[in-house]
Amino acid sequence: ERALHSKLGCAQARIPPKLLRPAMSRRVKTREEEEDTRETTSLLVAQTPRGTLEKNALLGEKSDVGSESPRRMVPSALQLWCIRMLWAVLGITNPFPGVAMRFFMVEDLQASPQLQAMMGVLIGFGWNLKMVVAFTSDVVPIGGYRRKPYLYMGLFLYMISFLLLGSLPPSVGPATALMCFITIGQMTMGVMCDTLIVENMRHESKETQGKLQTECWCLMTLGGIIGTLGGGFIFYAPGMTNSKVFVINAMLKLLVVPFAMMLIEKPVSRSHALDRPPVTETMKLKGNEMWEALQNNKVWQPTMFIFLFAMFPNPGTAMTNFFINELGFSEEELSYIAVVASISGAFGMYAYYRFFKEVNWHWFFFWVIIIASALSLTQLLLVFHINRAWGIPDLVFALGDETVVDVTNALLAMPVLILVASICPLGVESSLYALVTSVQAAGGTVGGTISGLLIKGFGITLHNYDNLWKLIVLCACLKVLSVFFIPMLPSKLARPAQQPGEQAAEEEAKEGDQIGERENMVEVEEAQSSTAEEEPAKKSKWGATAVLVLLVVGICWSLGQSSAALIEAS
Repeated sequence: ERALHSKLGCAQARIPPKLLRPAMSRRVKTREEEEDTRETTSLLVAQTPRGTLEKNALLGEKSDVGSESPRRMVPSALQLWCIRMLWAVLGITNPFPGVAMRFFMVEDLQASPQLQAMMGVLIGFGWNLKMVVAFTSDVVPIGGYRRKPYLYMGLFLYMISFLLLGSLPPSVGPATALMCFITIGQMTMGVMCDTLIVENMRHESKETQGKLQTECWCLMTLGGIIGTLGGGFIFYAPGMTNSKVFVINAMLKLLVVPFAMMLIEKPVSRSHALDRPPVTETMKLKGNEMWEALQNNKVWQPTMFIFLFAMFPNPGTAMTNFFINELGFSEEELSYIAVVASISGAFGMYAYYRFFKEVNWHWFFFWVIIIASALSLTQLLLVFHINRAWGIPDLVFALGDETVVDVTNALLAMPVLILVASICPLGVESSLYALVTSVQAAGGTVGGTISGLLIKGFGITLHNYDNLWKLIVLCACLKVLSVFFIPMLPSKLARPAQQPGEQAAEEEAKEGDQIGERENMVEVEEAQSSTAEEEPAKKSKWGATAVLVLLVVGICWSLGQSSAALIEAS
């Protein structure tokens, strides 16, 4: 409604009043009114900034007449291709140093499983800053641009941190700090890529809803196969060390640059920049909009579920150390496991989009959580070496177990990713999306801290895995508890693109090109408006407050626990 009123207000200042008519009128237009409408449309076209229509046509974009809003432009094929390739490049480069990082923690730093888990909390803290980065990019453009400068800044921080990590002698404190900066750089690039997906999801139809996000995540996962294999097989090169892999990875990240340069981003116009209120007022306005959006039951309830679902512990860190120290897996064998995980994740994402997209979410999450919890217990066969009694080598069994577990995890992750993007209202997409993903990251941070405390409590060390089976059983049982939070989710995912008031503005904006169908549009607008009046959005300040409290308290508690563990180790 604000968009519609703003548009009509701007037009009213330039167009004679007789040419404007009520949006909801049902009168049959006379010939004079038809001519007035054409005159109005011509006036709006004439007042469009010079070159805008030509530029949009050249880029393959469709722009509504008289509108300068970036979200009104349909993305071109080149833009969508660049977005996909950016995700593919991130998929290749992000996991490339993964194998080297695991051996760096175990062999170079000699960190215990519990210390590794706590270091992981501090290293992953950068993911909790997604909201800050997205919010800043929304209200503080650099050089007139909101996305690309922040993308380059994240790239620079990532590369410098990896170069220093590969050059300095191994030490727990400096290594943790540099890996934290690496995460912040990677997170900044990821936020900008996430924003591109969220902005372009607005143009998807109900049939293709989630298609771009699924494609990007599948490309990132498949790209991870190349990066993971490369990161494992690179150790066959003579004289290759963990530090050299870090330096090589810093250089590989430059592959992001050409696709980022081809991205088409509409700059903030000079007149718009001059008319903008101070940054503090803009931040306050955006903050109020986010607060209003978060109070919606359809936003804070799924966000709460995402936090609670992510906070359950897992035995991942302990199992990685078990693979290296107990089973003696090499760099190459660890890369095989990571590749299988990438392929399984991609298959799980595709399977969800292809077969389960229309399934009732409540039943889907219930059964997948139960099955995933049960299948995670198959790791006990590897821990007790039962697979050897069956004649199955450790690596083969680990690969099969990884396949089953990662497919089920991807089936759970994909609807959550689509849900996160879909609950963001128009106008605060990037900021609210970053807030929700920050809540998800905070849940993972809490889960990592709980995992570290459990590892310490069970006495699991670099060379003692006697109680590892207890950790696996406990984590599987705790994951089942998440089924009690399923009612917070919607049973079906509604199309997020527009809300009734926004659809009215969309229909009104297309009058110049669809004059003969205006009366049908008016009927649709009235029906949508009446529906909006009958079903007002339910809100809860307490629910939104609870989400923010969990976010802040969870992060502070995790940071305190991890810092104490790091100080103790130092």
